[in-house]
Amino acid sequence: MKPVRFRIRACVSTIAFAFATLLAAMMGVLPVADNADAYTDISIGIDCPTFGAKKEVVRCTLTVTGGPAGDFGGNFSYKAEIMADNETGSLLSPSTGTSSTGVFKLNITLPGYAPQTIKVRFNVTSEDLASGDSTEKTRDIEIKVVDPIVLRATVHNTGSVAAVNVTAEFYADGIYLGARTFNLAAGASTVIAYNWTWANIANGKHTATVVIDNTNGLVEFSNGDNVLTLTIYVGDESNPLGAVLTVGVIIMSVFVFLTYLQKPSSKRKK
Repeated sequence: MKPVRFRIRACVSTIAFAFATLLAAMMGVLPVADNADAYTDISIGIDCPTFGAKKEVVRCTLTVTGGPAGDFGGNFSYKAEIMADNETGSLLSPSTGTSSTGVFKLNITLPGYAPQTIKVRFNVTSEDLASGDSTEKTRDIEIKVVDPIVLRATVHNTGSVAAVNVTAEFYADGIYLGARTFNLAAGASTVIAYNWTWANIANGKHTATVVIDNTNGLVEFSNGDNVLTLTIYVGDESNPLGAVLTVGVIIMSVFVFLTYLQKPSSKRKK
């Protein structure tokens, strides 16, 4: 009978230990197991340019979903840092943030050294405010920093009235790059510029186009048209102009003479 009594005592001892362990866990004496698996995975979306000119400010949107905050309500937060061979001049603004929506807007000032590829690391946290539970996730993105080709135009207003809200649109090889808006007093001049920053710009012949437009009047180049197209050469080979143009900063100086004419006022029919 002794073996039977031993087995009964062992069974009672096991039940007592399990009950004590459960009671201790409920009272917070023992650590509770990690419950991160109970939540959905954190998803990180980053809308950011894949390349940009050195010293350029690029705008990015970070979107975080899932985790404790996504499942039960709470806050999303992030910390970001730039990693590069040469970080001189780079800046993240803001480099941290907290939001209940999980949507963050931030600006990245690219380093002043090119060419190089920088890495931006985002460490995000999703926290349930009620329970205090949180989960983390990290994601890296890469941005290629390139030397821009600077399309620069010196604009002169030879008209007798001020040119207001004039738009200059820049194109490279027929592809729209962007626009600049400016005002120009009668008889005055100004410089407008735009950085041509493709991830890769092939050596050889290219066309640069500037289109001038104004809704309140007629703004024209000296040739009587509002479109000016010039040929430029990238690289020091096959350049008929004999100039050494590298893939570094190429300055295209365009002297544009504008004539600003007021639109004729419409006359009512009698």
